Amino acid sequence: MEVDDVTYSKIKEAQESGLHIYEFTVHIQKDCLLKAARAFLVFKAVEDFGEILAYNPSSQDIEDEKFDLDFSLVVASSQELQPIVDAIKAVSEIEGVDAKESSHEEFMQEEEPEAAPETKQEETKTEGKPAEAPKAAKATKTSAKSAKANNNKPVTARTVRVDIEKLDALMNQVSELIIAKNSLVSLSDSEQNGEGNNQSFHDQIEYLERITTNLHESVMKVRMVPIESVVNKFPRMIRDLSRKLNKPMELYMSGEETELDRTVVDQIGDPLQHLLRNSADHGIESPEERKKAGKPETGSIILNAFQEGNNVIIEVKDDGAGIDTEKVKEKAIERGLVTPEQAENLTQKEIIDFLFMPSFSMAKKITDISGRGVGLDVVKSNIEALGGDVTVKSVKGTGTTFIVRLPLTLAIIQALMVEVRDEKYAIALGSIQNIENIPVSDIKYVQAEEVIHLRGMVIPLIRLDQMLDSAPSEEEPDNLTVVIVRKGDNYAGLVVDDLIGQQEIVIKSLGKCIDNNKIINGATILGDGEVALIIDVNAIF
Repeated sequence: MEVDDVTYSKIKEAQESGLHIYEFTVHIQKDCLLKAARAFLVFKAVEDFGEILAYNPSSQDIEDEKFDLDFSLVVASSQELQPIVDAIKAVSEIEGVDAKESSHEEFMQEEEPEAAPETKQEETKTEGKPAEAPKAAKATKTSAKSAKANNNKPVTARTVRVDIEKLDALMNQVSELIIAKNSLVSLSDSEQNGEGNNQSFHDQIEYLERITTNLHESVMKVRMVPIESVVNKFPRMIRDLSRKLNKPMELYMSGEETELDRTVVDQIGDPLQHLLRNSADHGIESPEERKKAGKPETGSIILNAFQEGNNVIIEVKDDGAGIDTEKVKEKAIERGLVTPEQAENLTQKEIIDFLFMPSFSMAKKITDISGRGVGLDVVKSNIEALGGDVTVKSVKGTGTTFIVRLPLTLAIIQALMVEVRDEKYAIALGSIQNIENIPVSDIKYVQAEEVIHLRGMVIPLIRLDQMLDSAPSEEEPDNLTVVIVRKGDNYAGLVVDDLIGQQEIVIKSLGKCIDNNKIINGATILGDGEVALIIDVNAIF
């Protein structure tokens, strides 16, 4: 791979510091529809082992899918070669990987032998200005290229491409600014000791709060990109599936202009692809069956995206046969997931949830489209990793709707601060329905689990102190403070010791060393410098 001087210096520096330099060429399968998404997953896998120093083609070209079926990487890592190769091969739709260990000498640029005579000739022509002419020639060539490009594209897009790393740096600065604002707010509270009205100080606090909020919104807008870049590849995929499965079907899309955080858009392609393939293979019936049911022969799949509060909702609907819960129940019994007696008491939602279990497939035979048991479990895990959730509505004979709910952004959120045994925790405001004060006498038991009856709903109680392994309470209070949280159609009541209040918080990753507790999905720094852990509501259900 050819590299520039800056990259060569990085490679040399990495090798001199004792790291291995590896070259990888990754080959993607011919029928892969989302090459850029696969490449992104490869980058994520490789970055767990070391730093990517060079790309071929450039990372921007890979992102825009301006490459064939292979791309190359140069990686600096302290790890052995084989585990990295295995991690790349673990990404689906990867044909193979060519890998070798290199050294910085292999990336040295050889000087062209004809460079000196050419320069001499130019010197004679330009009378002692050797550097001017080649530069001018290069500039003319570049301007000719850009003029040609402009002729092909008369309307210039009013957008600026920004390196994602620069945006991340800007986001970190905004994060620090919000932490500074929280410090001032905390200082303001402690200074109120009755010595007079410090009006100007409070005015400054309000001014800083206004600025940080505006700056936050501006940065969010810069990071937001329309989901069009992901969904515009799906019509072709559905046409191909229609031919392969021998089922006439049409894809109708709306809301492609809906914007999401860049990091979310990069990772949403795979789950949506799985949902559409699922609708095409399992949802839409054969033309004969549709005719018998009095439906048009051509099946309809609808992909609809829209914003709802601080979330983006993506719906994948089909007008197919719907989910046959009896068959799913039989399969679950056959797999030993439930006994026939337990199966009789399952709700429709509990039966449909089996479909999201790893290696659970309803396909009668294994094909390259389905039957391998890899699909809806990937959808669920990927979406929940982004802080979202997926729910299903299905009517037998009418169709199925998958509803994906995603957060607009992953970096800064509004949260409710709570206290459990003198420790502070944050719960995302978007997951909270309401807060209740429940007398202990109102707690009932269903199958030995604590529940409360609230406005016609039976809501299970979850004691956060037990879930977080906190010290037991010395005495049980007469009333419990319960935060009612929601995930899709599911509700739960989180029992907390005290409420602190609402706050805008910055999510900081805990890192891989202590990333073993699924209930905690990050931490934040409070105004007084204390660290509060963020509770992941999705992991509780």
